[in-house]
Amino acid sequence: MRAYQSILFLIILHLFTLGKSQKISEEQLKNELHQIQDEIGSTGVVNSTIKKLKKSYGTAKENKYNVAFPIGIELMRTYTTLNNSEKVIEVATDLESHINEDSSPQEVSNMYKMKAVSLGDLGFLEDSHKAYQASKKYLEKIKDNDIRHYYSSLFYSNYSGYFDQSKKQPDSVGLYLIKGLSEAEKISEKKSSISQGQKYDLIVSIQANLALYYLWIIQPAEPRTAETYLLKSLKIAENRKISSLNEMNLYRTAGDFYFDKKNNDKAIHYAQKGLELEQKISSPSGREIFYEILTEAYLAKNNTLEGKKYNQLLTKLRDSIRTAEKHSVNKVTTAIKKEKDKEKNNTLRNYLYIFFILIILGCGGIWYYWKNRNKVLQQRFQELITKIKHESENRKDEMEKDGEKAIKAPKTVAEETANQLLSKISKFEKTEKYLKSDITIASMASNFGTNTKYLSEVIKSYKSKNFNHYINSLRIEYITRKLYEDTVYRKYKITSLAELCGYANHRVFQNAFKRETGLTPSDFINNLKKETDAEIL
Repeated sequence: MRAYQSILFLIILHLFTLGKSQKISEEQLKNELHQIQDEIGSTGVVNSTIKKLKKSYGTAKENKYNVAFPIGIELMRTYTTLNNSEKVIEVATDLESHINEDSSPQEVSNMYKMKAVSLGDLGFLEDSHKAYQASKKYLEKIKDNDIRHYYSSLFYSNYSGYFDQSKKQPDSVGLYLIKGLSEAEKISEKKSSISQGQKYDLIVSIQANLALYYLWIIQPAEPRTAETYLLKSLKIAENRKISSLNEMNLYRTAGDFYFDKKNNDKAIHYAQKGLELEQKISSPSGREIFYEILTEAYLAKNNTLEGKKYNQLLTKLRDSIRTAEKHSVNKVTTAIKKEKDKEKNNTLRNYLYIFFILIILGCGGIWYYWKNRNKVLQQRFQELITKIKHESENRKDEMEKDGEKAIKAPKTVAEETANQLLSKISKFEKTEKYLKSDITIASMASNFGTNTKYLSEVIKSYKSKNFNHYINSLRIEYITRKLYEDTVYRKYKITSLAELCGYANHRVFQNAFKRETGLTPSDFINNLKKETDAEIL
């Protein structure tokens, strides 16, 4: 009986040991990841790596290995290459729960950056901007100079796309592209943690985007500058080994550029070269552009046979892309809604915690004074924000209504004269001439071809303000709107803000601001910063 028990114990022990030996180690997963990265780097093919990465990612998460994070990042890169924004966001959302003190800051920054790009591609610009801000925060934690330059370059070049998508500040597109190029060029040519291939991949990509910026975004266009950047990139591609994805995108840019310049032969040449690379990478969006270039270029050359061929391929591809995009957007919308609901619940719970802590700790006259003061300031701030939001939306409607109001003209001013002055006042407001520091009622009356008495009476009757109060209200409305809409203005000194809205003396500006809003300029700016920080967190 004892012999039987011993044999049974040995069998169980052997099976347990066998099971342990079959469990994949973290080191094995790291080696698999390096092999996949080498495979992508040498061939540019990513389709075959998806299944391997998904399996490795699942195994790493199941065993709670730290390597799960870099595997997830590589999976996101692969989905990015395949233009699968839905999957990029899905993996990024999952990875966020795995961020800890040991997480590589450059990988975390890159994760948020890729998530931001995908959100922007799907039209979720507000969420995209938040992800970009999270990405930037982690850039500052990177200690190695070359690595920081590399990931900063990636960040700035991609962040430029946000301004293109949002149609806000088109000059910022070029500004951030040049900033990204500058960061890439700072990477050391000697011994560095960033390879020369990585460095010149970035430079080629950014210069190609700068070519498109100077051709299509900036007004008026600068085709010579665009071609300069394009030729620099093509020269690098000829002399250095760059990634297949970047090379494909470069040929797409070249095809677009030369078609726009009516050089159809060159457009066809680069589009065909791009299609050859696209067959390895499988990028539907890239294929769509190449088909479009080839269709239009061949038709421009009166080669209807080839033109129709690529037009048919283009139509078929677009139908499949639309179907896929519709499915992706629906799924991502649901995911983002769930995430926001979760944030809302967490915020509500945090507010409740803060409320109870304040009740427990809050006592004494000083605490009571500051609590009430801050409450009043916050209320005024919220009222002012609401006012700014509604003013920009309703400005046009209010002007039209003003024109229709049946207000009697002042007794001292004829109705026809009053209407003429009102029209000039409206133009005066639209052209923002109230920002001139030397504006007076006398100079304004002179420009309007009237006298100060008539002008003063009309302003008082129709604006319910005297001249000084009227000018102050316009100036303060202007600067509060600028501070709310553009974070750059929040960095200015009070004296600079005063000058921007027409005040020669910063104290006069501060008094006018407080009188109009109930807040000092500093209180308003600090509240805006707090609101922005709260949104990022």
